[in-house]
Amino acid sequence: MVQQATKTHSTAFRDRISGPFDGLVRLDDARMLAVEMEALGPWFLNEPATGEHSEQVDGGRARKHLEYLLDEILKEEKGVWTTMVYVQSRDNPELIKIFHPRRAGCGCGGGGGIVPWWIISRVEPEAVPGWTQATCQGNADNKRGGWLGKFFP
Repeated sequence: MVQQATKTHSTAFRDRISGPFDGLVRLDDARMLAVEMEALGPWFLNEPATGEHSEQVDGGRARKHLEYLLDEILKEEKGVWTTMVYVQSRDNPELIKIFHPRRAGCGCGGGGGIVPWWIISRVEPEAVPGWTQATCQGNADNKRGGWLGKFFP
């Protein structure tokens, strides 16, 4: 019976991680989410590309980690907008995917394979089959890179 419960939990996480998410477009919204996370208690931090196990932390450390990641994103994306933070439900934030601007793969260019930089979750994250770091070799010779490079060599 315990094995079956574990299997169901695994499937639920995999379904949730690939399901719909709300994008937090304004950095202020993402910073507000960090404050809310602190009050919700423990979270798991997971860096999927490394394949390492998740670390469970208290709400305060989860908040600081998300704020650190937002600061890192701001080094690449200037302004008050971002396209790198997604929460499964803004009303009930239990699963958050954060992407790094330079490590988001080439999904917009049609290469797919985008793996989150970090997952912050109230449920312990698990490895998701098929997640591999994307390579953009089709754009490697392109000085501009990305999808714009296809049109403006």
